Amino acid sequence: MRNYFFGVLLLLMTTSVAADPLAVARSHSEAFARAMNARDVQAVLALYSDDARVIWPGLGEEATGKTQIESLIINTLQGFPKDSRLVLKSQSVVSIGNEHIATVSHWEQAYTGNDGAMRRSEARATEIIKLVGGKTLYVIDHASFGMPLSNPPQRQ
Repeated sequence: MRNYFFGVLLLLMTTSVAADPLAVARSHSEAFARAMNARDVQAVLALYSDDARVIWPGLGEEATGKTQIESLIINTLQGFPKDSRLVLKSQSVVSIGNEHIATVSHWEQAYTGNDGAMRRSEARATEIIKLVGGKTLYVIDHASFGMPLSNPPQRQ
């Protein structure tokens, strides 16, 4: 009886988290945007697993593990314009079992250029998010800038 109870409890926990993978992924991505927009290195870093791999735009901007990812976050934020804001524009997801979600996300970065005019850069990202004890963590985060955003895929 005891094993049955724990089995049902485990099933309820994994099913409830994975029941709406889009909501889970969106919440994680919005936490990323808030942390980046606040320039909060530790809050961004907390969204990654200890063994995560990151590939961000630019030559040689790859990192594996929290120490390297922290350096990448710091360098990236130092290069952002002071008024830069990231906004999630669209996201589609695919559940990979009960513990992982794959995403394709489209982002916009808005900022004031040196000439005082508002600028917008578009980015896309492909990510793997791991669900661990009610927490979500990036395992893979691969982003690229300069991609057209004219017809982003609709949310699913």
